[in-house]
Amino acid sequence: MRKLELFVFPLLFVLGFLIYLLGYPYGATITIVSLLGLSCLYFYFGFALFNNIPFRKIFKKVSYVGISNWRIIGAICVGISISILLIGILFKIFRWPFGNEMLIIGVNFLNVIFIIGFVKIIKENRLFYQRLMIRVVFFGLLGYVFLFLSDYAFLELRYKNYPNYIDVVKRLDRDPENPGLQQEARKEYEKIMRE
Repeated sequence: MRKLELFVFPLLFVLGFLIYLLGYPYGATITIVSLLGLSCLYFYFGFALFNNIPFRKIFKKVSYVGISNWRIIGAICVGISISILLIGILFKIFRWPFGNEMLIIGVNFLNVIFIIGFVKIIKENRLFYQRLMIRVVFFGLLGYVFLFLSDYAFLELRYKNYPNYIDVVKRLDRDPENPGLQQEARKEYEKIMRE
């Protein structure tokens, strides 16, 4: 699981995101699969990842000896928070609705966890809390970066050579029910696809 968390999904995300920004096929698919995979890994197996329990031993009672219930509950909360944050990042990249809201929820949960973890590190200074805090800080900062980016940042990066399309999309976002703007956006997009 650690290889999936640290290497496979992050490398797939970077590769897919670059392919997506360059406008090549399957970039969006690779980006979606990598972020969803990482999100599911944290959501379902965060308690094992953070407590350093190998995948093969998740269902063995012996693996949980010496691990308190509060540590498992805390690890589950961190996993869910990071998962929400990753889904928010995915929604922000593709300009899907509620991306910013999910980022806000994820970042706020991570802020609370950071405060609790910081207090725990000062009191107990255990390796578990140190490993947890590294992830909380990394994903918290990543969440803030995406939260403060413009809603059109990735659209402008991907279609920087097509300012008419970007302008039409922005106007369409302000007036989504306008059939004239919908038609104009469709025409501009078809021009891009023909090139």
